[in-house]
Amino acid sequence: MPRIKSLCIVLAVTAAILYNTWPLGYILDPKALSDSYISVLEVSGKPYAWLFIIADILSGIVVITVGLLLYKLTSLSKRSVLGYLVFGLATLIDAIIPIAARCEESVSACGIAPSQVLSPHDLASIAAAAGILSCLLGVRRRQRKTQNKSGYNWLSISYYLWCITGLLLISSVVADRFTTAGQAVYLAACGIGLIVVPATLPEIKSRVKNKLTP
Repeated sequence: MPRIKSLCIVLAVTAAILYNTWPLGYILDPKALSDSYISVLEVSGKPYAWLFIIADILSGIVVITVGLLLYKLTSLSKRSVLGYLVFGLATLIDAIIPIAARCEESVSACGIAPSQVLSPHDLASIAAAAGILSCLLGVRRRQRKTQNKSGYNWLSISYYLWCITGLLLISSVVADRFTTAGQAVYLAACGIGLIVVPATLPEIKSRVKNKLTP
């Protein structure tokens, strides 16, 4: 496996792990995860909010780094790479601007009014979702055109998994039940998507060779 591809995969795995540090909440702050949004772990005043905020900030930075590497060293479309970069930037903003403190009580207390849905934190979350969706669709289409069956299959699995968990999350929010579980599987699906994208790109090797050829 080319070194640059290995680097991209390692960075993507690191980003996915940092993005999914929420299981630590059951140990460090179990009361926070009471069927509300996982983001409440980052609410100002929470004992370990700094830890989860830093993890998300680092995740965003690493994702942006991988996105820039993919842009420079692969033949992916700009839209696909842009989706990866948007996810990283939105995750970064998401962490810097925490969710409203009232969301700690429940999804109902948080509300789904325009003032809440259009808050900077929620807008960043929506942007992150749009970014990863655009990236998965773009790279999946690319692999189909290049007849990379293995890469296409893995991307299809990742894409449909993301869609299913996204629908589960929306349903849990609307029903105000199992929201923590719904968001947990969705975040895990996002992490898988981050890894699958660089892992299924055989063109990284050829582009690097071309750049090194005088």
